[in-house]
Amino acid sequence: MHLDEILKLDIKLLVAFVTIMEEGSVSRAAERLGVTQPALSKSLQRLRELFKDSLFTRQAYGLSPTARATELQDMIQPILHSLSTLMIPSELNLKTLKRRFKIRVNEADLETFIEPLLAELHYQTPGVRLSISNCEENIFDELLAGNTDLTIMHMADTPGNIRSKLIGYMSSCVIISEANPLFNKEEVSLDDLLKYNTVTHHLPSHSSSAFVATVSKLKQQGYAVEPTLETDSLMVAMQAVKRGMSFFAPRSIGELFLEITRNKNNFYPVRVLPMPKELLKADTNGGDRPVQICWHERSNNDPSHRWLREKIIHFMRESPWIKATI
Repeated sequence: MHLDEILKLDIKLLVAFVTIMEEGSVSRAAERLGVTQPALSKSLQRLRELFKDSLFTRQAYGLSPTARATELQDMIQPILHSLSTLMIPSELNLKTLKRRFKIRVNEADLETFIEPLLAELHYQTPGVRLSISNCEENIFDELLAGNTDLTIMHMADTPGNIRSKLIGYMSSCVIISEANPLFNKEEVSLDDLLKYNTVTHHLPSHSSSAFVATVSKLKQQGYAVEPTLETDSLMVAMQAVKRGMSFFAPRSIGELFLEITRNKNNFYPVRVLPMPKELLKADTNGGDRPVQICWHERSNNDPSHRWLREKIIHFMRESPWIKATI
């Protein structure tokens, strides 16, 4: 490829050439292009110099193309057609879409959209595959590296090179079983809960998370909020509750937990209680966690990526656990 030669080509010159070929007249071509005849004549002169051919000869009825001009027209027409398609947004065909999306999301948020999303993919995009796993502390690095397409997190802010959208807010709860001495209370204080062992599910460790800021405030007030057990396994959390631990969890996990334990043999009765008032007071959002969907800038205008994230946002906002405002 001779770049110096290619750089001499001007798209406007090529358009002028094709228009003159089609009109057979410089004056008519100039009128069609919205330029003056002298300006188009200068363009024609540049074309003759560029292709080292007269390109057109004057006849009584107008301009007659040379053999070289006819040859050039056959080559230039598909080039201009290809260039014009660059300006047309690509159409998304869901039925033929073949793509694998990697999503990082914790179970609390996954519960709000996975069922309707899987149904949508089954009927609308049979060629789409999903890879879903838990969020990691280095999730932004994964987005930057292209190892993750989307992530859903409980945080208020994201780095400048990461796109994000606030989906809504999710409330939290405390789950205890009959094995916990606090079982018969209608509500519990933070002091009550901290007297006994606690378990947290998907404890956010990122410095931007709302949970980290709340814990920091509580520590300043003298509360030692240190879970006995941290786990990303719902089965481990269930066994911990069975043995009397208090379970801090988003509301969606609380409902899922109740549904599972309700049909599980040899399990103590379980209750879902509101979060302690002391914790809600220390939390900027009153115990409601902001839920953000995040993606890298390079995927922002990708039609299939946009389709997927808009579907997830829609399903999450339709779920009973996501509040639009706090």
